Amino acid sequence: MIEMIGVVLAGGYGKRLLPLTVRVPKPFLELLGRQLFDYSVELLRQAGVRDVIVIAPPGYLNLARPRDERVSVVEQRGIDIQGALRTAYEEVAARNEKEVLVVYAGFISSPPTVARLALEYYSTSGFPISIALAPVATGLETYGFVTLDYRGAVTNYMQPREPSKSWLGGRGYVFAGVIVTDLSHLAELSSLPFEQSMARLASSGSIGGVVFPGRWAEIGYPWDLLEAVKILLPESLISVDRSARVSRSSLVSSGVIVDEGAVVEEGAIVMGPAYIGRRAEVRSGAVIRPYTSLEEGVVVEEGAVVSNSVIMRGARVGALSEVRSSVVGEEAVIEPGAHVLEGVPDRLPERLAWLVEYLGEGVRLGAVVSPGYVVRCCTVTGRGAVLG
Repeated sequence: MIEMIGVVLAGGYGKRLLPLTVRVPKPFLELLGRQLFDYSVELLRQAGVRDVIVIAPPGYLNLARPRDERVSVVEQRGIDIQGALRTAYEEVAARNEKEVLVVYAGFISSPPTVARLALEYYSTSGFPISIALAPVATGLETYGFVTLDYRGAVTNYMQPREPSKSWLGGRGYVFAGVIVTDLSHLAELSSLPFEQSMARLASSGSIGGVVFPGRWAEIGYPWDLLEAVKILLPESLISVDRSARVSRSSLVSSGVIVDEGAVVEEGAIVMGPAYIGRRAEVRSGAVIRPYTSLEEGVVVEEGAVVSNSVIMRGARVGALSEVRSSVVGEEAVIEPGAHVLEGVPDRLPERLAWLVEYLGEGVRLGAVVSPGYVVRCCTVTGRGAVLG
């Protein structure tokens, strides 16, 4: 372990993830049984950091569930990234720490070494600020695009006001949500709105960037959760908690995780990679297909089929229904016989209409179902629909 302190910036509410975040802000959504901010804590642990401060949205401290006692959670003071960084500066200074490793909540990497890479680069490059970068994938990334010179110095930083394809085709990199710096430069980063601070420090040659070579994803929009599941789920591991109950007449393939108290009944089929969460139920004859995550307390009733989807805490998928390539919010209900299917969108909500431009005319999407919403019996929907 190293002496540098770690900070997770988890103060955002996740407006781009609406309607999934209408009840719970983005950092506290669960994926594969863990709150999103905890994946950032893991990145810090992989970098050797012991003590971690999580900067949380005001009014939501009670929702944070740190997994160990060396993680403390404080409320963000101020707004936007500038407020989060200022809170981080004040908390780090109060602990008399000199250097800090900052990770944004909502970034996923495989292997989970992106923070360690940035730390190693900081230790050897001579730049007072080091950031992790990733190749631009879609142009939908939300935290800023970067160009580098031959020395690895950041020459330009831009947070687009709207998605822009101008950074595609290898012309730049996306900021991968990791910053390593000392206390004085953290103060500079928090002195102005983040884009202005980054531009000013880049112009002085103070920022170096290192490109992460592994798989990386930013959870900015609902469908990003599906990509995160593909990155995070193991392909070959099979893990069944001792308190889970898996019928001998069920079929559970490799790559499946069955968590605490979960039930897989007789005749059910679970094809990995897949996650069956705490106290979730997969009832008789139900089929769970690859890249599916059933979060805590989810019930998939008899004969239902779920594939390539995230079903959030407490939701229910009714008998003989089907859910494909979709994200179902907390405590939502898919009634028996309903079908939430993938397909080429007819019409997306205005705020997401540009998705087709970036993902291609033939892109196939499922639905996003709002927390608590009920998809009625025998409904056939999907194809990019946002329900509720």
